[in-house]
Amino acid sequence: MTSEQPFKIAVSDDALTLLKRKLDDTRLPDEVGATGWAHGAPLADIRRLVSRWRDGYDWRTHERELNALPRFTRAVTVEGLGEMNVHYC
Repeated sequence: MTSEQPFKIAVSDDALTLLKRKLDDTRLPDEVGATGWAHGAPLADIRRLVSRWRDGYDWRTHERELNALPRFTRAVTVEGLGEMNVHYC
């Protein structure tokens, strides 16, 4: 097992631009009916989330707030899965 290393969240401007473009291009189907969660998340919830991520979520503010906490990463070995890189506060 390796020692922990400091970690900061740093999403590139290009990644955020791509996300915005994908959200702008999102086309959702019509509602199938009152199926609840039987066929996945209700479309009303998905529409609300797409709108929030596209028009109301300030990633840079949240990134700053998350990075105000000490964060670390470390490789750990998990039986049956091998080595995994884990991020934690």
